[in-house]
Amino acid sequence: MLGDRLANEFWYQFDEATYFRQSPRLREAYAEMARYLGGNALTGVRDAWVRTGREPGYPRTYAAFLEPVREPLRVISRAQIEVFDRYYGRRPDGILDAMSYFAQGVLFDPRRAPQESEVHTMNGDPPLAYHTWHAYQYASVLLDVDRPFWTAMIPVNGFAWALQLVAKPDTRTVNPPLPRATVARVAASWLPRGPRRIDADLLAFHHR
Repeated sequence: MLGDRLANEFWYQFDEATYFRQSPRLREAYAEMARYLGGNALTGVRDAWVRTGREPGYPRTYAAFLEPVREPLRVISRAQIEVFDRYYGRRPDGILDAMSYFAQGVLFDPRRAPQESEVHTMNGDPPLAYHTWHAYQYASVLLDVDRPFWTAMIPVNGFAWALQLVAKPDTRTVNPPLPRATVARVAASWLPRGPRRIDADLLAFHHR
């Protein structure tokens, strides 16, 4: 195992709780989201976010569309926040470090190899799962689901997206960290932005 030990353990357990070993309640919440969204709880939310983001009345239209699934959204939110709380206790600096390490691909953890990636980072080039997560985060803010946490998290997620676009980490081998000046530059650009600015910036990627 290489990289920050706490961050490695956080991401391993985050994946355990939210993906590999979902509780029955969380599994049903995702199933309810999938039924409402036409089959996929992840890309379905992202597609709805992109679609409504093109229309008049956004973001009210996005919030109204997801209002019927507010309760499963709350279950999903709580499952994620519980892992953040367990490892970082809502410490913004710790969460920011965990996201920075994740985006750079410097957390090497062989516990799921060879079936899964040995590096805790976002898959894809570009890594659009950051946008999927944002779509959930912004819906939570709009629908008052753990709003303070996700309001603070949205710029951090946007920062991680931008940082990974620079780092372009390999998902199977350990990656060298980016220069500190590069990380600081990306952080200075993204972290001061509020949720609505981050939302507009991420949507612009899909509306080009």
